[in-house]
Amino acid sequence: MKKPFKKDFFTKKKSTNSTNFPTQTNLDNLRLNKFMAHCGVGTRRACEIYIKKGLVKVNEEVATESAYRVQSNDVVTYEGKVLRIDKKYVYVLLNKPKKYVPTFEKLVGEKSFANIFSDKIKVEIKPVGNLIKTSLGLVLLTDDDVLIEKFSKLEHPIRSIFHLILEKPMSVELRQVVQKSLIEKYPNIHTINHVKGKKENEIGIELKGGTDEEVIRIFKEIGFPIEKIDRVFFNGLTKKDLPRGRFRFLTEQEAIFLKHF
Repeated sequence: MKKPFKKDFFTKKKSTNSTNFPTQTNLDNLRLNKFMAHCGVGTRRACEIYIKKGLVKVNEEVATESAYRVQSNDVVTYEGKVLRIDKKYVYVLLNKPKKYVPTFEKLVGEKSFANIFSDKIKVEIKPVGNLIKTSLGLVLLTDDDVLIEKFSKLEHPIRSIFHLILEKPMSVELRQVVQKSLIEKYPNIHTINHVKGKKENEIGIELKGGTDEEVIRIFKEIGFPIEKIDRVFFNGLTKKDLPRGRFRFLTEQEAIFLKHF
């Protein structure tokens, strides 16, 4: 049986978010475990364990201390593979408003991503797992073509939770029947549940792969057209402290997990 995500992703929180362009991290003189984390080997704690196990070498000598400061001319290897820190890319999480066309073109009579970002982003970024004009919620944007390509492949589907508001209520009994039939027909669907504390027309659907357009089509086919669709979870990222129409830059750790896990 597929396990649903445990957290409640439908609680709304208000906060102010910084949209300051991220500064480049000083990658010189990093602690060894932090250097390894930047290379995508794992978390700092996991890298400490790898070092203790003797799996890491610096200049062909087995490293023993996580606190060792890596110098620019050092050659660090993990299980025989040379580690290098990737170029610094920009990763942006947007809480997309409704009726914004998902393009950076400036449109006459319509709003697009160009209205949100204006000149706040200094590099050309592209969306990963984009949403159509009428959908709301989380969109990831980046200038990292490798990450974009990664999530375009079937072996790395995007994990999403969508909050749906249906045009008419769906009883608990019918929702259970619908969930069973849809999961059998669409293996990428994990669960379909009523949103706790909300009316019977508010549904949460979690899936691994698939798009908002597909979700809209599926519910229309079963006789429950969607009035509103909002992505509230994207590959471990949530809308926490991210108001509608705002964006934030991912932390270094969030970017590492997206790229390498």
